[in-house]
Amino acid sequence: MLAVMLSIVFIFIMHILMPKKVLKTYFKEPYFGPGEIAMFTGFPFGYMRTTMFMRILGFPASGKKRGVENAYKLAPVWYCKLSKYFLVFFMPLIASMVLLGVIGFIRFELWK
Repeated sequence: MLAVMLSIVFIFIMHILMPKKVLKTYFKEPYFGPGEIAMFTGFPFGYMRTTMFMRILGFPASGKKRGVENAYKLAPVWYCKLSKYFLVFFMPLIASMVLLGVIGFIRFELWK
């Protein structure tokens, strides 16, 4: 649970610190569709957009499909490194917690 709470706080901080130059350059058409731009602009999906850009900045090859593999050049090196470390260490913890929650829920439902 602590890992999930720390991840939420970390994503909130990274959302605030997201380089505006990256958003102005790549968060528009043709990289994103009009529906995606509208959806990922506000709460709560804006934080999902931050996580998507963190993945692209931490692992530039993952942006090849959208054509944003050079986005890391517009972001500070510290932001790219923090994004990479977060995705490598915290995301597996969050996935484990979600998996445990689903297993616990299924197990609880079977005991009824």
